[in-house]
Amino acid sequence: MSSTQCLTAAMLEVGMRHVARLSFTREQVAQYCALTGDHNAIHRDPEAARLRFPEIGDIVVPGGLIQTTVSGLFATQLPGDGSLGLTFVPERLRQPVCPDEEIQVALEITRIRGGIVELEVTVDDRAGRRVTSAKAKVLPPDETYRQWWQAQHR
Repeated sequence: MSSTQCLTAAMLEVGMRHVARLSFTREQVAQYCALTGDHNAIHRDPEAARLRFPEIGDIVVPGGLIQTTVSGLFATQLPGDGSLGLTFVPERLRQPVCPDEEIQVALEITRIRGGIVELEVTVDDRAGRRVTSAKAKVLPPDETYRQWWQAQHR
């Protein structure tokens, strides 16, 4: 992942995009499940996962882990540090993601109104098949925060 951004609403334009490639380890899945109390067997037992999704060969990455990682991109990349998430409305996952499978996350600004940035989020697998999508509203940092942030990153 590239270095952190800190972009104010005045610096953003409709159509701006950020694309990231992500994958999750079995350890990250275990940590997420322990933290959230998600004891679903499909996240820890490959046999249970195959019973639910016969086409896969491993455990399933929790949808919540994917969603929170995507939300982290708002706070680091677009708009970046100092952003406040207002809404994040994901669609149901269309297909499972397994550990070490790469996904591509694209964030695109679709509207800027009253300082609030609206984004379209798409998540695709390595073959380009849609895994999920979402809509988000984010309040980017103001100029005062950006000046503080820049002083910290010199």
